[in-house]
Amino acid sequence: MASPEDLRADHTEPVGTVRWATFAGVCVLALLWSAYSVGAQNGTFLTQDFGAQYHLAKMTAHGAIPLVDFEHGWNAGSFWVSAVLYAVASGSPTIWYFLWGRLLGAGLGAVLAAAIGLRLRLHPAVMIAVALGVLLLATPLHIKYTICLLWVFVLLPTGWLGSRPRLAAAARVLLPALVFWQYVELAVLLTGASGLFELFARREVSWRTRIVNCLQLAGGFLLGLVLQATAYKVLWGLSFADFNRQVILGQTETHEGSQYAVWNFFDLPTESGRFFILALYPFALLLPFVPLVWQRISDSTRLIALAGLVLVVVPIRRVDNPHTTTVSALVLLAVVLAVAELWESGPRTSSLSRRPVAWMLALVGALWAGATLWLGFGLQSMAGAVLLVALAVAGAVLGSTFLRGATAAVSAGALVVLGCVPALASVDHLNDMRRDAKSFQVTDAITRWAGPEVERCSGGSREALVMPNYLELYDTLGITNPTPYYLFHYDFAQYEDVLVPQLEDGSIPVIIETMPLHTPQPWLTDAIHANYVPCSIVRIEKQATTVTIWTHKSRGSVERRDLSVRGGELIPTR
Repeated sequence: MASPEDLRADHTEPVGTVRWATFAGVCVLALLWSAYSVGAQNGTFLTQDFGAQYHLAKMTAHGAIPLVDFEHGWNAGSFWVSAVLYAVASGSPTIWYFLWGRLLGAGLGAVLAAAIGLRLRLHPAVMIAVALGVLLLATPLHIKYTICLLWVFVLLPTGWLGSRPRLAAAARVLLPALVFWQYVELAVLLTGASGLFELFARREVSWRTRIVNCLQLAGGFLLGLVLQATAYKVLWGLSFADFNRQVILGQTETHEGSQYAVWNFFDLPTESGRFFILALYPFALLLPFVPLVWQRISDSTRLIALAGLVLVVVPIRRVDNPHTTTVSALVLLAVVLAVAELWESGPRTSSLSRRPVAWMLALVGALWAGATLWLGFGLQSMAGAVLLVALAVAGAVLGSTFLRGATAAVSAGALVVLGCVPALASVDHLNDMRRDAKSFQVTDAITRWAGPEVERCSGGSREALVMPNYLELYDTLGITNPTPYYLFHYDFAQYEDVLVPQLEDGSIPVIIETMPLHTPQPWLTDAIHANYVPCSIVRIEKQATTVTIWTHKSRGSVERRDLSVRGGELIPTR
């Protein structure tokens, strides 16, 4: 049975050929995915957020001073990087977005996830899992959010950095300074995450060392602030007050209460196929902080989990798939690592002498998880994110430290509550889709507007052939199919010898054509045109559907109509 200390010792083993080969394969895959997942950018692109970044990159490349922040957290260095990418792309929006968004976003994110696997000496299968997860599931939108993965890659408390105190100190100072120049928001959040790690999550390090490490992190952030303010003052004559207003205070002034949304677990946005990210995110976010899990994961996984936790402010501020997905890479990585480490360390048993005590302790865990979810995701202010981080860290640290034999019971109660969120949200989502879906919208429209014309053209006959789709019309119009054929598939011509005589002798009195055939059948359309006349054409503009009702020539002359549905009325087309 391996302990967290044993796991950290495993991280010092040689990387090995297989891991290096896996990493190289991930790099190739990331490049291919980045190239093949980007499409040609059109005019709409240039009017959206990405387009604004493209234009700011262009302006910076042409000599503008990158001072005015766009949205939240963008800083001078990010504009300079974007300007370099603009130059490499020769001004092409598509190539620029490929570099800035796809390659240095999800592509680099997958590479960094695999690189973290190298540093932690993960099994190649786990390396592949986290890389594919970043590419396909928790996909950073662009270069900004790969900074989060880079941060934990550099500061992981293991391997070459952990054994070189001076190098580790330099990293803790320089990394916040560099990130501040890129993105103020991430510099604040990630510096805070590393501070929480040093104070509450790192094991076998003296309090003096932890405090010194926190001071180094804070000093690095302050260094980035001072250097940038001085540079703008010396090079461009900008006063510190103006710099502070645009770079620091501007970040708080633009995100007042209205910018923070309540995360309603059972009424989440469903505008894309990644609804499951929204449903799973709270569960995955807090899973590493369940006391039993927190107790058994390594320090490296704790750092990654904390970095993902503080980024919760991003999706809480904007409850949607893109913002949740883009900050979920660290959350995904922490969960995969936690599961791998729990599996490697093997099962542990914990028993309580009295069953009622276990139930009471489970209730405590449930209350902790419920309060963290309700307050963290339910307050429409920045206080929600702060409380979520505080409760998660407090529950993990206090629970894993003081519960001892009761850890399992408390953790079980917490896991039940956390697991209910995605489970119940999925059920609610299915109910929403069942209630709101317009599955038979076109069929209902055809029945409403073309139904009277079918009655008129059929002359009382209840037999008609619907082709090639909307087979629900047989039920809604109360008609039967005089043939055994329903699906007009690509090899439908095998029935020509049987069907053509029926079309000629009138045993199919009416044909309701709801759309063109998916696969052309010249023999069929020729037989229809030779033996039938269009009794009525009904154009339903809202559904972009045209229904043609054909009647057999044996009925003699019929009144032909061409009608259109406009403004809720059926009127002559011409």
